[in-house]
Amino acid sequence: MLYLALYAPSSVQRVVDFIKTVYAFENVVPIIIRPYGAASQIGVPEAFRISYRLGKPLLLVPEIQDLESTLGISKRYYVSGKGKTREVADIEDGSCVIINGGDQEPSKKELIGVEQVVFTGIPSDLPGPALASALLTLLKSVRK
Repeated sequence: MLYLALYAPSSVQRVVDFIKTVYAFENVVPIIIRPYGAASQIGVPEAFRISYRLGKPLLLVPEIQDLESTLGISKRYYVSGKGKTREVADIEDGSCVIINGGDQEPSKKELIGVEQVVFTGIPSDLPGPALASALLTLLKSVRK
């Protein structure tokens, strides 16, 4: 199982598109981290409606560090333009890939213990849902 997290989304549509994209793939659990604005007031409740209707899990956490302290996910990757270059095939089961969901980047303090990466073959400047789709499609093709 893989966890895919959307960090600090502010847009309702981005949250909904992210959730629908993740649910199109098997064995992936979506996580929303620190939503704000309309995403937290409207997007998260809508995401939970979709989750409930499909009978699929959805997690919501306030901080990146909660991935390890609360959920026990020790291997975490943050997709950024200035990280270590990795292959998608390097992603281990039980790990979490975090993608940016808006305009806020995590602080250095938030990224302690999180590996910043650039995945080969995936432009890191894609919006959250598109990046999720590209990442999961590529991952599915290498894990067949």
